[in-house]
Amino acid sequence: MMHYGSHPDQYLQFFEPEHTTAHGAVMIIHGGYWREKYTAELGVPLARDLAQRGIPAYNLEYRRGPGSAHKMLADARLALGLIKEEGPITLIGHSAGAHLASVLAATDARVSQVISQAGVLDLELARRLKLSDGAVDELLAQEPLARYNPVELWPSTARVIIFHGRNDGDVPVKIAQRAADKAAAVGQEYRFALFAGDHYTWIDPHSSQWAACVAALSPLHV
Repeated sequence: MMHYGSHPDQYLQFFEPEHTTAHGAVMIIHGGYWREKYTAELGVPLARDLAQRGIPAYNLEYRRGPGSAHKMLADARLALGLIKEEGPITLIGHSAGAHLASVLAATDARVSQVISQAGVLDLELARRLKLSDGAVDELLAQEPLARYNPVELWPSTARVIIFHGRNDGDVPVKIAQRAADKAAAVGQEYRFALFAGDHYTWIDPHSSQWAACVAALSPLHV
């Protein structure tokens, strides 16, 4: 475990392959609507699975909670600097983690690719839908929405892969569809695909949804 700050939640876990077969590295960013009760433990099974496949994997913990938008972005940028491998960097983010991954990629050219697993990629729509009891307003506090809204930060140099489950009851599929439409409109390099399953099948390393995420690492990494 590597600490990049003095706060207990400022750490990055590294899962080193026994035999590395991939170029670059992958960083997992967990979700949980930016709330403190959801931790990096959610990303451990995915990072461990990647390492077993020969892919250097990092699992990010970051500061969360009300008004944490600026802090979590600063944390993600600091953690990104701890990645030691040369080559491409892919961020795999689930739900709110995909939001953070996308904002980071739009503001830091070190990121080569983002894989959004059921991501909250449109904060304006998420706010209007009052997702998770107003989680967007809780996150932003006095921060301007546009500064942290992925669809308003595109196009970025990183490729964005938008994966979403058709039966997602936590982040409606319309958010993914609108994000894909926005990406196409502004010239953002992207891929959009819908899958069977709900909001949580993405973080099951035995699921076909996770297998699709692993497959999306090729040919960039493998």
